[in-house]
Amino acid sequence: MLLQVQELSKIFNKKGHKVVANDGISFNVDRGEVFGLLGHNGAGKTTIVNQIMGLLKPTQGDILLNNSSVVRSPGIARQICSLQPQSQISLNEITPQAAVAIMGEMRGLDKKTVKKRSAELFESLRITEWVDKPSEQISGGVKRLTAFCMAAIAPVKLVILDEPTNDVDPVRRRYLWDYIGGIKKDGTSVILITHNILEAERVVDKVAIMDQGRFVSQGSISEIKKKVDSLLKLELTPANSFNSIELPEWIIFNRQQNSKLIYKLKPEHAQQSINWVMQRVDEGKIIDYAISPVTLEDVYIELTTEERRQS
Repeated sequence: MLLQVQELSKIFNKKGHKVVANDGISFNVDRGEVFGLLGHNGAGKTTIVNQIMGLLKPTQGDILLNNSSVVRSPGIARQICSLQPQSQISLNEITPQAAVAIMGEMRGLDKKTVKKRSAELFESLRITEWVDKPSEQISGGVKRLTAFCMAAIAPVKLVILDEPTNDVDPVRRRYLWDYIGGIKKDGTSVILITHNILEAERVVDKVAIMDQGRFVSQGSISEIKKKVDSLLKLELTPANSFNSIELPEWIIFNRQQNSKLIYKLKPEHAQQSINWVMQRVDEGKIIDYAISPVTLEDVYIELTTEERRQS
């Protein structure tokens, strides 16, 4: 086991009030594994990262990297981990090429290796045309991918990516996930911190759903999905008001999301639902629809909503 987080708690004292950022967190990350840490802003994800990296000392608990305690020896983390932080990096007018080269040399790589690995990263992410431009001439997405390259330039045992796709366009997001899949195959472990749950579902091996400083669930995608019902999801976009559609009794209302109505139904009602929806489409009451299995995002919403109801 590469990383073991054991009963981790972190309490901050803000203006005389105790704020619990992490509350008894435990999880493991094996070699060559992508671990997804999912939660809304303020759930406590970045606080966990800062403790793993030895930048914050836990109030309680321990963190073991290669069986060595980060709490007792914080420098261990910087030796075998790299981090892409949540905040956007400041390149201070230097080029992406120069920024990645500096980081590679700081990590102990020789110039030849830095040049080779940089070229591979830039090509994999399709940002080669921008790597020699000063920072004021490149987009936020390219800056974000440059930060990823800085984290990935030198081989390490664990790469921690805190919201790596912020500002990145959908095409290059796919290239990024493909590259992460490649380093995983080489035995590098990855912790992916994100609130973009749909993206995470494509790449993670294990996942933890976090809310209000605690894990409400963790395991493989299939294990977590089993914790909620096995119903199908029906998404509808009404042509007019949400109240203009009279629902059959076998549809269970779930939630409204932007311009869509999202319902649940039992698998045995799938064909009925298609017939019912098609009739409403013909009547001009529904613009479009989709029927699908429950996604990780659906599970996340249900579990965190339940957590808040009980707290």
